[in-house]
Amino acid sequence: MEAAGLASGSGLTTGDHHPVNSGLPCANCGAIVEDRFCTTCGQLASDFHRPVWDLVMSSLADTFALDGRLWRSLPLLFFRPGRMTRNYLEGKRARYVPPFRMFLLASVVFFLTLFTLGDQLGWYHTFKINDMLEEGLDLGLDETGEPTPIVSEDRLAEIREQLDNADLDEEERLELQQTLNDAQHGITVQRILQDDGRINRDALYDEVNARLDENATVEQRQQAWRAADHAATVYENQDRYGARIREWAPRFSLMFMPILALMLTLLYAWHRSRYIYDHVITALHVQTFIYMTATVFLVVAAVRPSMTGWLVLFGVLTLIVYLYKQLRVTYGTGRIMAMLRTLILLFSSFIVLIILLALLIAVSFALT
Repeated sequence: MEAAGLASGSGLTTGDHHPVNSGLPCANCGAIVEDRFCTTCGQLASDFHRPVWDLVMSSLADTFALDGRLWRSLPLLFFRPGRMTRNYLEGKRARYVPPFRMFLLASVVFFLTLFTLGDQLGWYHTFKINDMLEEGLDLGLDETGEPTPIVSEDRLAEIREQLDNADLDEEERLELQQTLNDAQHGITVQRILQDDGRINRDALYDEVNARLDENATVEQRQQAWRAADHAATVYENQDRYGARIREWAPRFSLMFMPILALMLTLLYAWHRSRYIYDHVITALHVQTFIYMTATVFLVVAAVRPSMTGWLVLFGVLTLIVYLYKQLRVTYGTGRIMAMLRTLILLFSSFIVLIILLALLIAVSFALT
């Protein structure tokens, strides 16, 4: 029974939905079982042999067994920042959803919403590599003010002729030089990209060789060719690249939680009454709030795309206020120090997120 209570307190299954073989010998130790759990070893008195559907539903119930605790946890999480965290750390735990379970559920709902809406509404198409390259081909303006594609040698000759004009002032010369550089880039891209969406490897290698130093060794050239070839492969398989990003994004997102706990540990390093466990619980509640709020914002942005900018602004302001109140209530921090720590935490988190995003792109690129 003690083991059963421990399982219940830690958020594991209590076996309430499993058929029980009370009065029979325990399958684990052989003692006669008088109740739901063996009093000798604590194992649940069930043979666990049942239909597959029942097994699936039981597993889901074990994982997301929230019962009435969810409705006591959510209002505090959203509208009383820090109160649930403080209560939990003070030992009032049975009334709330275990922090990690709620964090896991919120992350699953967030990424399911993000990927589902992203696929249906075409959000990922905005970041297609070929779209960005094609935008780079629209350079200069014609008489009507519309962009004109500069992808011809005649256009290059015209720009060079204008640059030879001695009457040009410095500002005009710099502008023309930038236009020439953009035009040359456009021609290079057009020569490398084929009409079928694939990369002309010969043209790509020629461009790589042109950019390499004359004294580059054979090994350096081979490394550059392999890198260029892999980049071309990623360009030709952008759907697979996007799939890699979606595959790894949740993992990198989950990495932020222990980093946030570490940052809280450093911010309160001289508070001897606080332990790493306290900071982990705080980080779990904060990131759970972020996941749940972001999920709501995603749905609203999908319904009303015109509100996306306002949602981002409102989300940033909400996060600032939430973190401030979370630190004030959980740690009992004064107003000035709470605001200072909030700003430090936000700035540090921004740097960490940029690093994680760069790692996500690099890993997805390498695995495509």
